[in-house]
Amino acid sequence: MVIRRILAIMLLAMMLMPITASASGTDASSTLRSWNKTDKWQYVQLGQYMYEKDGTMAPVMWRVLHVEDGIMLMITEDVIDLCQPYHMDSKEDYDFYKVYKHKTGLPILESYEETLLPEWFANTCWPVLIGDDPIGDAFVEESTGKLFCMSTEEWTNTEYGFTKKTSTKPNPSRIAQATPYVKNKKLYDWSSRMTTYEDGYVGACYWTSSIRANERRMQIVGINGHLSWGGWIRINVGVRPAAKLDLSMVRIVSGTGTDKDPYVLERNN
Repeated sequence: MVIRRILAIMLLAMMLMPITASASGTDASSTLRSWNKTDKWQYVQLGQYMYEKDGTMAPVMWRVLHVEDGIMLMITEDVIDLCQPYHMDSKEDYDFYKVYKHKTGLPILESYEETLLPEWFANTCWPVLIGDDPIGDAFVEESTGKLFCMSTEEWTNTEYGFTKKTSTKPNPSRIAQATPYVKNKKLYDWSSRMTTYEDGYVGACYWTSSIRANERRMQIVGINGHLSWGGWIRINVGVRPAAKLDLSMVRIVSGTGTDKDPYVLERNN
């Protein structure tokens, strides 16, 4: 009788084990990896943001670029919003500076930190994208915040899956599409007057964190993935947030890590 009870208890425990493992999820630290030539990028889903033309929210997919010492660098797969790095007081001021920006006393910004982008990420983008989701605790605080734009050096880093090329030739690795929400906000668009990009590589322009201070310009990734420059008073260039995540603080609850079926991440209990 005692042996039967022991066997019954052991059988019950074995039946419960798969349920417990499924509820706890998969360890993110042992699954997520850097880009490599064979398997390319992995993708994760976390947070939500305005997506549809009318502002309807949708989950956000991120591309995993690099994992080192348990910290993952990632970027949103899409351009999710627009942001002007330096605001004008009025449309008249904007039009004036846009035409005469090299001949005026427009303040010179020496670094990305001096633009309004870090403030916009912290106070406008973050509350919507992450809000009160506990996973926000797993984001690593950088000098410019938990969300940021990447620099030229990062956008040309071959270890992230990009190339060093900065010419106007198409660079598919950096091309990003804009969401219907962004397109409706009048994103800068060359597609209606294409002259040199007949190959069909058309995406969305978005900011990097690199600045040419004396020229009052910031670097942008162009519609075909090339690196270019734009005046930092422009109102119609997109943002493609980057972030770092502490993988020891999250788990994978579903997905296979592809762009069609990204890993869904949650904060560990």
